[in-house]
Amino acid sequence: MKKKSPLAAYKTARADLWILLALSAVNVIFALLGSDTYFLFSNFVSYLAAVYARVFYDYTWDPVYLVIGILIALVILVVYLLCCLLSKKKRGWLIAALVLFSVDTAVMLLYYVIELSVADILTDILDFVFHGLVLWILIAGVRRSREAMEEADAPEPPPMNTEFYDASQGDVPNTPALGQPAEGKHRVLLSAVYGSHEIEVRRSYGLTELIVDGKVYGREEGVVESGYTIGARVGGHAIETEFTPGGKQILRVDGQVIAKKQRLF
Repeated sequence: MKKKSPLAAYKTARADLWILLALSAVNVIFALLGSDTYFLFSNFVSYLAAVYARVFYDYTWDPVYLVIGILIALVILVVYLLCCLLSKKKRGWLIAALVLFSVDTAVMLLYYVIELSVADILTDILDFVFHGLVLWILIAGVRRSREAMEEADAPEPPPMNTEFYDASQGDVPNTPALGQPAEGKHRVLLSAVYGSHEIEVRRSYGLTELIVDGKVYGREEGVVESGYTIGARVGGHAIETEFTPGGKQILRVDGQVIAKKQRLF
């Protein structure tokens, strides 16, 4: 069986974390409504808080118990949501998610030992199995997270024997430069040097720029990136960068890929 790449393992861990969050939220809602429906692959403590909130409410008809249960569950789920969102850029948040879910698993084990019988534990054995599965996936993602970040930041090498010739006298006019790159904090998504030309794809807050020889020839605005292509004609050549819905940044000259990488953010 082929071993997953570090980036694939990291993405799998983050995807499963999203599933965990979604099913945990559904379980909390069902518990607060008094339903016995329960999905595995979820957080135990948030569900337990909702269950006890509903039980105390049914006995006392005091809504304060529901409010307390909702607040406890909401705090837990919000922390997991932060882990889901911020782990895209910082591996430390995936480590935080692993710590939180480890604590959740320990609480579940302790609860079953103190409150329930061996028969109950055997009945709910699948819950333990799925908790173990989530832990295994998160551990695998955390163990390879550093490699995953390095893999995502390393552009793939360009193809051999690729040259960049000046064909500015062709029939199609060149794209006029739009000026200098935006000032301020930015990161370089892709860069390539061909002939005497330097090509760069740069990302700052809400703006992606296609830069050739220090000048901007194309821009894409938007805080959220959902897929785009920025193109220009420079030196008689068609230069474009594409960001795919799958998160891959690609740089092409005359239709030939000269650099690409898989982005985490």
